[in-house]
Amino acid sequence: MASCCVNNLGGRVLLLGATPDQANDYVRKHCKEYYEIPPGFVFRDVRILLKCPMLVGIQVRKQKVLLPFMKRCTGLGTILYEIAAKEADIDFIREHLAKVSE
Repeated sequence: MASCCVNNLGGRVLLLGATPDQANDYVRKHCKEYYEIPPGFVFRDVRILLKCPMLVGIQVRKQKVLLPFMKRCTGLGTILYEIAAKEADIDFIREHLAKVSE
């Protein structure tokens, strides 16, 4: 069963207490490739808690994923994490989420 604790993914916080629009804008600015992630999507056995669909970004050269999340336990709003990614993680996102092109 999937956990709801994003701390299990490691990584570092890029934005804390952001609005969904602020997090999406950050992803658009810092990633050439991004996908729409729905609330409840499971990534690496962690259920991604969100209020609405948002963007998850891929930084291929850096092998990083920019992942939004809302922690139920803190009430801090949207948090954007930068998570080290393996090729399998990037392939999983590409295969299971819809690419956004703007």
